[in-house]
Amino acid sequence: MGSILESTLWGKTALRLLLQCNELNSQHPAIMHMRHTERIASFKGSDGNYASTSIGKEAAAEFGSTLPKDREYRLFHTYVDRTRETAEEIRHGIVGSGGRAELCGKISSNPTLDREAFLRWIQSRKWFPEDGSYNHTCQWIAGLMPDKIQEPSMDFAQVMAEIMMSNLHGASLNAYHIYVSHDMWIQAMLFHWFGVPPQPGGLRFLDGFLMQPLDGGIRAWFGGHCDLYDYPPWWPKAA
Repeated sequence: MGSILESTLWGKTALRLLLQCNELNSQHPAIMHMRHTERIASFKGSDGNYASTSIGKEAAAEFGSTLPKDREYRLFHTYVDRTRETAEEIRHGIVGSGGRAELCGKISSNPTLDREAFLRWIQSRKWFPEDGSYNHTCQWIAGLMPDKIQEPSMDFAQVMAEIMMSNLHGASLNAYHIYVSHDMWIQAMLFHWFGVPPQPGGLRFLDGFLMQPLDGGIRAWFGGHCDLYDYPPWWPKAA
């Protein structure tokens, strides 16, 4: 069977992310933040949000089967169906190819405080379908989204850093934690953690970034590039 990631229009960036896994330092835990897989537009999942396509699920499983086999994987996801489905399929791919993986459940953070008001606010801007995610991500990061419907992006980025570092406490050197979330979440983390501005057009399915917290800073891989970043002054202290 041919590669789904190679045949889809959005799979090339996922393959690039997988290729960057080869550059990780094997003596330190690794972390991946990634967008969910392809979602369906004609029906909704049990949580009222769009679920994954069958191709998307197969691609996520392929993604998991291609990850390095010498790591211990723990997978986290947001509250929506498509991120849970993505995490489940990645785990199936890891385990099916002889690896070790544990599904660890929902990420406790959710920056959307009033989902209905959030959707009304987005729809009132008439950004969709073109560049909608990019525009509302920019508005959020700039502090122009009402904080009654969406937690300030800086607060969210700090909470996510605390959750991530807490989960990493006591982990083995070969630990690999994968967080499956959303374009808007990932771009906010990239901005507040590393100073990377939102990407026009947003992130494609199964795209994201890799990182390893080190003594001298955070090594991060994004968009085919690798850099060493200073820790933000507010970064949670190691336990």
